[in-house]
Amino acid sequence: MAQIFKRNGTWGYRVSIDRTHNKQKSGFKKKSDAIAAAQELELMKNAGTLVTVTDATFAGYFEKWANTYKIGRLHQTTESKYKVAINLVKSNFGNIKLKTVKSTDYQAMLDQYAKTHVKDSTRLLNSYFRNAVKYAVNDGLLTRDFTFGALITGLESKDSSLKFLEYDEAERLKKLCLDTGSFMSISRIEILFGLLTGCRYGEVAGLTWDCVDFVNRTVMINKAYDYKGRSGFTKTKTITSNRTMSITPALSKVLKSLHAQQSSQFLKQQFKNKDQVVFMTNRHEVPSDTAVNKTLKKMLTELKTKNIITFHGLRHTHASMLIANGVSIDYISERLGHANTSVTYEVYTHLLQTSREREDEKAINILSAL
Repeated sequence: MAQIFKRNGTWGYRVSIDRTHNKQKSGFKKKSDAIAAAQELELMKNAGTLVTVTDATFAGYFEKWANTYKIGRLHQTTESKYKVAINLVKSNFGNIKLKTVKSTDYQAMLDQYAKTHVKDSTRLLNSYFRNAVKYAVNDGLLTRDFTFGALITGLESKDSSLKFLEYDEAERLKKLCLDTGSFMSISRIEILFGLLTGCRYGEVAGLTWDCVDFVNRTVMINKAYDYKGRSGFTKTKTITSNRTMSITPALSKVLKSLHAQQSSQFLKQQFKNKDQVVFMTNRHEVPSDTAVNKTLKKMLTELKTKNIITFHGLRHTHASMLIANGVSIDYISERLGHANTSVTYEVYTHLLQTSREREDEKAINILSAL
């Protein structure tokens, strides 16, 4: 049984882990909070998911931490990255105890990973391990953070300017999609949808007809589709990715036409689109991202655009067009489904700086005219 105590005006708990080890924590403002924390620890102990200072390995602890706090709670794409991290720490540290990991050994693993990955990937990987180590420190498994001060290196990613289309190129791509998109060329309508909404491909592939409101011209994004594993619908990337957004009259018209074409063809085929998937082909499947990217590349080559982008580049293009035309960062962040504006600022810093310089010049001109 856990011991609950009060010390210096705050509450704490002490839980016996084994014959020689206890876990205790204080600083709780309420007795009920201390009891709840102790009960959670007891449950982990009984389930066998609690490790002690002496038996915890880096690889073992990180895997349990990821399975407890990340796997099953995030989008499959993000979860796959945690699984890569689990395999990486296993191959690099094996059965090395958590408490014996040195900062130099951890840095060596990051440096080795950075030799074949871009800097952003290395930074993301480090954030996973650093977060887990913070939990280990909090749980009393570590007295120091060996990820502290880790240096992030890696291959340079492509220049951000290569990831989106210029305004006139986007305009021409839109026209080509409107002229050639149809049920039999459904990838082109997906491309149009991505350009005019900024949605991720999983969100586009997961769109269903019940989430399209032709009267108010809005679409509701509340799920994604596992277009790689073909396991069906999944959660969106984050909670804030669930959103309702307005669409243009032209896009609404195209979707209405697609719905009519699709319904007519499926009726002839005696096929029931039971999940009401919007972008389901004549062969009753959702196009893969590879197929859509192939179509996009073909279209951009035909249009002779300066840059050949992927579907995700349509999301950047969408944002860049709104930023260039003075749309507020709050609205853009909400439309893209970002957790907060800081995410939007981080991704589009270079574009926002250009916008800021333009606004700065406008402000100076106004003030000078006083």
